[in-house]
Amino acid sequence: MSLKQAIQTVDHSGMLAKVLDMPSHFEAAWRSNQEVTLPFDRGSIRNITIAGMGGSAISGDVVRCLLQSQCPVPILVNRHYELGRYVNEHSLVFVSSYSGNTEETLSALAEAREHGAKVVCITSNGRVMEQAKEAGYPLYTLPSGFPPRSALVYLTVPLLQALQRLELAEDPWPAIQETIQVLNRLRELYQPDNETVQNIPLTVAKAVKGKIPIVYSAAGLLEVAGVRWRGQFSENAEILAYSNVFPEMNHNEIVGWGQQAELDRQLQVIYLRDRQDHPRIKLRMDVLREVIEATTDPILEIWSEGESALARLFSVIFTGDLASVYLAALLGVDPTPVKKIDYLKETLAKHH
Repeated sequence: MSLKQAIQTVDHSGMLAKVLDMPSHFEAAWRSNQEVTLPFDRGSIRNITIAGMGGSAISGDVVRCLLQSQCPVPILVNRHYELGRYVNEHSLVFVSSYSGNTEETLSALAEAREHGAKVVCITSNGRVMEQAKEAGYPLYTLPSGFPPRSALVYLTVPLLQALQRLELAEDPWPAIQETIQVLNRLRELYQPDNETVQNIPLTVAKAVKGKIPIVYSAAGLLEVAGVRWRGQFSENAEILAYSNVFPEMNHNEIVGWGQQAELDRQLQVIYLRDRQDHPRIKLRMDVLREVIEATTDPILEIWSEGESALARLFSVIFTGDLASVYLAALLGVDPTPVKKIDYLKETLAKHH
């Protein structure tokens, strides 16, 4: 069975189409919500928190990794019911929940409101939208009908727009235009009917099938890509995956390689690489290859493409998203349903 046939057999809700549409999501997200106003004094903002979970929190990590070297105030991503005690009237808090009903995020919204923070809400519906309208908070409205993980671009662009308007980030539009061009080129190359080695997501899917992927990247820009790959393998292909970053893993995790060689052979290491990685990290990744490949198959290397940080980051995210869908097809898994998450939410709802 060809990859295309395998996808047609299992992809009942069109996850592949949603991933392949990522380039068009950028322009649609940029054009929407242009009328949102942010009535905040830029000079009074001393820290930024992006509160969210799962697919809605990844957008926060994207912005943190993109802007951490240029934003004049710290950016933190909060994946918890509670906000840090530092949150006060000098804090800008983005409340990001695609569904609008994520209980951890609603709890964080209540705390932000209680602490007098400057709140901006990003959602498609639900109680977050209701509370934003009730409190008069700036509200970025997202299109409905997506699994949250498929709405990454729609969740990310409002953050970039808002920070630009507050003069906390540069104008993202030139980088968005380049990102669209890069992703359109990759989309043509990575179509499911291309079963050659040029189709990197398919190569990854074939290598990972029957194994646990271990995704390593440098801390910084591609750090969030590793988290995204891990999450997409788990949600779309229903397998366990793991990620970590250089140089931190060199100070602990490196020692774990080789002790249980038989288990190591059940792992597939994937390096996410960027030409602007720190030169010492490039060296570290090259040296560690010798250690890892002593007990595993060769490491797969995925290199970013493009000029801007946004394009380079999303070229890697796009590749990983497709790899997870292609792996789902190879495993005979429908990449859209997340039944275990649904079960957990339903059970938790009974215990309020």
